[in-house]
Amino acid sequence: MAMFCMAATTSSGQDNAVSRAEEADPEIRMIALGQKAQTAYEEQDLLRAGQTVDEILTLVDKLPSPPDGDQAAQLKKFGVKLHLSGHIFAAEKLFYRAYRVNARQLGEYHPYTLSSLNNLASNLNAQGRYDEAAAHYQEVLRFRQLILGSRDPATLNAMVNLGYTYTRQGKVDAAERLLSKALGLHIEILGRSHPDTAKNMILLADLYGHGDRAAEAETYYREALRSLNAKNGPYHPDTISCLQRLGDHFTAQGLHSKAEPFYYHIWARREKTLGKNHPDTISSRDIFAASLTSQGLQEEADKILGVELTAIE
Repeated sequence: MAMFCMAATTSSGQDNAVSRAEEADPEIRMIALGQKAQTAYEEQDLLRAGQTVDEILTLVDKLPSPPDGDQAAQLKKFGVKLHLSGHIFAAEKLFYRAYRVNARQLGEYHPYTLSSLNNLASNLNAQGRYDEAAAHYQEVLRFRQLILGSRDPATLNAMVNLGYTYTRQGKVDAAERLLSKALGLHIEILGRSHPDTAKNMILLADLYGHGDRAAEAETYYREALRSLNAKNGPYHPDTISCLQRLGDHFTAQGLHSKAEPFYYHIWARREKTLGKNHPDTISSRDIFAASLTSQGLQEEADKILGVELTAIE
């Protein structure tokens, strides 16, 4: 009984510590509310999810105004934090509010307003709401072309975002036209080795897939990997993501021996940067082991997984 009381007291103390931290730091409070709203949304309790988002918006409204009075920028800032934390339901509401504030204060087609609309579209993409995202991206691209011109980096970003969304919608021809046009401009304006050019190449490679254009896809993946490795280093998330795509590209073709070294490097790099027991490291280890198994190298796979082997007599 004494042990139970001690545990309960410790738990209460931890809860109180969390509450004090939330009170002291509005950002901590906001992330906690974002998680609460996301959980309610996933449980289809839309009333509770909406009420929790209202708490977040009230919290933002109570924060000191930025020195320049840019309320939309503050909404965007916290929207990004929520989005990156995986709390996309709450993030959507903040992005939408930022868009409406910009539109009211600056006009529907001001670059800041279009940036807010772009953020909203990216959030909808993350939710799988591709039709809504595409409609917003089309508007962003149209007016960035009119206002900034077709060669501005922001316009190129809009082209790539819309091309990616077309891919998710299954509009392969439209996606290829847009991504190919964007890549040509990226190479001309930023150069072949620029990280944005590399990301454009990766999206085209994803589009080409593993069929008749598999060789083109591999060429783009490898060039993008060289650029990202040179610019960002071998441990950057974008570099590792490209390694993953190359590994998956070969696996989809049944070329497991070609996929193996890419999966090994992902595992090794994540173990070095994230630690042996991080979920991403463990997942990468398991994928590498599965690649070995697919080649009939079960003993090597078991060693990677830490399985004790019984000697065969």
